[in-house]
Amino acid sequence: MIDLHSHILPGLDDGPRTFEESVEMCRISYRDGIRTIVATPHTLNSVYETRRSTILARVQELNAAIREKLFSAPSPFPDRPAGSETRRLQDPGPEFPPHFANQMNLKILPGADVHFSEEVLSQRDQDKITTIADGGKFLLLEFPPWGVPYGAEAVLFDLLARRITPIISHPERNLEVARRPQRYAHMVQMGCLGQITGASLMGGFGGEAKQAAENLLRSNLVHFIATDAHSANGRPPVLSEAVRAAAKIMGKEQAWKMVTEYPQAILEGRRPSLPEPSSL
Repeated sequence: MIDLHSHILPGLDDGPRTFEESVEMCRISYRDGIRTIVATPHTLNSVYETRRSTILARVQELNAAIREKLFSAPSPFPDRPAGSETRRLQDPGPEFPPHFANQMNLKILPGADVHFSEEVLSQRDQDKITTIADGGKFLLLEFPPWGVPYGAEAVLFDLLARRITPIISHPERNLEVARRPQRYAHMVQMGCLGQITGASLMGGFGGEAKQAAENLLRSNLVHFIATDAHSANGRPPVLSEAVRAAAKIMGKEQAWKMVTEYPQAILEGRRPSLPEPSSL
C-alpha cells in the first residue's frame, strides 16, 4: 500500500519528536502492509513553515535510519519469531492481491501538508512548498477545519492552470464540506482530487466525519485513503482496517485502488483513471 499523507518526519511539526519514534511508525506501517510513505509535514499554517530543503534532508535521513534499523538485521521485528513476518506477508488474506507479499521494502518520499492560503502559488514559485514526491505536479492542500475560505476556487483554478493538481486532504473533517458538500464537489469537477483519512472511516474523528467520509466514497468524490499519522500510538500509520471499511461501501477492487493504483499514478506524475463522480 501507499500512504500519501503522513506526519512521519521527526521534529518538524506536531508529529514525532525523535527519529526513534519515526522509525517505530515505519515499523507499524510495514507490518500493516504499507510500502511507500509520503512524508507530509505541516507548512504555511502560521505555526510550521517547513521549507522544501529541510524536508528533503530529513527524508534522506529517515530512509537511511530505516535501512539500518529495520532491514539490516535478520529479523526486522525482534518481538516476533524469526521468519514470522515473512510468512504473514506471504499469506496476507483474501482481501489483498497476491503481489502484496512481494514488496519487502519500505521507502519514504517527500511531500508537505500545505495549509490553504492565497500565497500558495507565490510560495511554490519561491521553492518553499514541497509537492508530492517532489514531482511538481500534485500538491496536498489542507483547508482550515471550520470551512472553505472565500475565493478558494480562484486559487485552485490558478494551480490547475499551472498544471499543479490540488489534492484536498481530509475533506470529510471539514465542517462546511461535511454539512454542505456541493461546494467541494464542484472543486472535484474542476479537476481537484480528494484524500480521506483512514481513521475517519473507523469513527476516529467522530460520527459526522465518518458519515461524511462514507458519503464521499459513495459519490466517488474522494480518490485516496491515507493515514494522516502523527504518532506511533494516538494516531498510528495503519491503513488496512480503513481499506476493509471502504470495501464494504464501494467493493474491494475500488477500495484497494485507493491505496495502490491511484496513489502510484500520483507518484509517477500522472493523473489516475478515476470513476466519474455521482450526485450527492
